[in-house]
Amino acid sequence: MSIQHTNIQVEGLEFARLLQVTIHHEPNEHGTARVVGEVPAELGQRYIKRAEAGRELKIVSGDAEKVTFFDGIVTSLQVKQQAEYCQLVAEAMDKSYQLDIRKCSCSYQNTGKGYGDILQQAYGEAGTLQVTGSDQAIGGLILQLDETNWAFTKRMASRFNVPVVADITAARPLVYFGLPAPRRTLSIDTASCSYGRSEKNFQRVSQNYLADGNKVMRQDFAALTVRSYDYGQIGDKVELGGKEYRIRTVDAELTDGLMQMTYSLTAATGFVAPVQKNTNCAGRVLKAQVKAVKRDQIQAHLFEIDPEYDSSSDWWFPYSTAYSSSDGSGWYVMPEKDDYVRIMFPSKNETDAFAASSINASPPANTRNKSFKAPGGKEILLTDDGIYIMCQHQSIFIDLTQGDGIKIVSSQDIHVSSDANVTLNAEKKLTLLAKEGITLQAGDSKLAMKKDQVVLGAKNVIIT
Repeated sequence: MSIQHTNIQVEGLEFARLLQVTIHHEPNEHGTARVVGEVPAELGQRYIKRAEAGRELKIVSGDAEKVTFFDGIVTSLQVKQQAEYCQLVAEAMDKSYQLDIRKCSCSYQNTGKGYGDILQQAYGEAGTLQVTGSDQAIGGLILQLDETNWAFTKRMASRFNVPVVADITAARPLVYFGLPAPRRTLSIDTASCSYGRSEKNFQRVSQNYLADGNKVMRQDFAALTVRSYDYGQIGDKVELGGKEYRIRTVDAELTDGLMQMTYSLTAATGFVAPVQKNTNCAGRVLKAQVKAVKRDQIQAHLFEIDPEYDSSSDWWFPYSTAYSSSDGSGWYVMPEKDDYVRIMFPSKNETDAFAASSINASPPANTRNKSFKAPGGKEILLTDDGIYIMCQHQSIFIDLTQGDGIKIVSSQDIHVSSDANVTLNAEKKLTLLAKEGITLQAGDSKLAMKKDQVVLGAKNVIIT
């Protein structure tokens, strides 16, 4: 059914006469519209004074039962003053454009959630996402970093080599994850059509941008271009020459009083979107707080981008150590729960992220001091004066200093044991002090010194 210009109405702007109407839509892109028309001079003056963008624009057809062809937001508005009237030029994008304005950052660490779940969580009340196939679990860490929700959705869909498609007739943002189901079937009977195939795109995608396990064929990059006066949308079926196709792109233009559509048609497998990597995360470092520790892995709250930690998170970051080897030797110092660490993103794949270098929340005042400290106050401290080994503050410690030598202090027993020899040697004086007693024993020979007596015991006692 043809659409005449007398049946076309543009809501949101008051045109006295329409001069041009064009609509363009393709996968992975917002639908666009351009409307040119005449308005009365006084109305044109009003538009000149407040030619603001952001107002809604709707293109419909029919009187009793209106059919919507486009529902969007004005992104550009120009007013050209003529002698007796003004010419108004309005450009608009469909409502999905509202998802492509503000950049957002968030991490998704519950690997059991589906792609539809996390994308709808990202949208919130701003829009609706529909997964056209069976939803799948994300299976690993996903990071949205300085990325609009529209760009984020395209990148997620590209993991399956499928595009996203905006509904350009929806009153609020509605995005399809994959090819939408056909709304109608168009029968086109024309002898005028052109055929093309992009070998360049086939080679580029097949060799560089295919998801694991996916395959493409040359005919997936082929398309028929036809013209019709019947209006269809991306994904609709078209019967042509005894074969069935799907609409891939739509170009509508008001020509000679009629809306003429130019369609690019392809098979259902011809909607191939190349894989997109997370270029925003490569080389980035984010601060995080440790929520759990297991062996050489941690769970972490990326508080710089996530206001709250998702308690259902099950993703574990490997913790980088200064040195390790295959035999288990190395330097292993894991952070504790609630410690602060850095999460490194070395590549365009966020699942390559790892934790490293804990952040000291209370660094020492003297930066020359080097400290190795464990929970509970155990510490090895290296300073310009010496080395201090502390087990319990002021109770059990060893001080090794250049000025005072070695000092061992303990509120508990001290045991010195050797399977060989123990030698105590002093160039000047050796002092043994005890409040209760001192006992020296070698085999059966014994010398016991107490507060008020000295006891000698041996087979032979020789005093000289």
